[in-house]
Amino acid sequence: MSTEQSQKTTALLSFLPILFLIAIDFFTMSLQAQAKAIPHLSLAVLVAQLLSVLVFTKGEICNGQRSRLLKVNLYFLPYWSLWLFISLFSNYHYVLTDLVCLSGIGVTLSIWQQPKDLQMRKSLLMLGTLMGGLGAVIYLLIFIDLPLIYLPQYNPMAQTLLGIILANLLLVIAKNRLQGFIALLPFFMLITLLLNALIVLGILVLASQHIVFPNQLAWGLYFILHLIVMGAIAIHIFYKWKIEYIALLMMSFILMTFPVWASMAYISS
Repeated sequence: MSTEQSQKTTALLSFLPILFLIAIDFFTMSLQAQAKAIPHLSLAVLVAQLLSVLVFTKGEICNGQRSRLLKVNLYFLPYWSLWLFISLFSNYHYVLTDLVCLSGIGVTLSIWQQPKDLQMRKSLLMLGTLMGGLGAVIYLLIFIDLPLIYLPQYNPMAQTLLGIILANLLLVIAKNRLQGFIALLPFFMLITLLLNALIVLGILVLASQHIVFPNQLAWGLYFILHLIVMGAIAIHIFYKWKIEYIALLMMSFILMTFPVWASMAYISS
């Protein structure tokens, strides 16, 4: 494969997850009851970017791997830019979303503009880490005014899981060779998936005393998808298989739809 063809393939593989993120996140916003531009997947993007920063700072990677990974990370910029535009120039304006998007843009640029000087690179990546952490904290502030019953739509645990999968996707696309780190990710995926299921189940048990969901089938599909993803991860762990691009893309797509099914549960079928 020529260099030009390889670049086009990498661009396509990098763009598909971002396209899914944008499409599903904006569709889910159209289902939400809140009249604010609150993204359902932004925390996941921040987690993926912070894990990328961890690879840049702690991972022993060559310049080729570094170059490919920073180029792949740049594809998050359209996601942050679109959300910032929607929040600023629509009737759904929400200051916290503006701040989260600006933090995400800051992380993206800190990754993209890594200087060759080692000390300056570490400083810039540290700044990116701080901006990503700040963005995550600001996103969590959204839950102060959000009723507990709506938590499954924005569940931080589900977004953390999606962020881990997205980070794994980035590493696969960038042809990263940090096999030890990559091998640990499925275990973190399985743990966060189980925690997410328990958290949502607990919320539903508490909420069942006060509310009847019009579309309970959506919750059934929500937990069936948990079992599908759990099975896929467990098989890869059991046979010690590396999770390849297609499997990661499919799992990330399923995780992205979690807020959709959680939102559909409030809508009469």
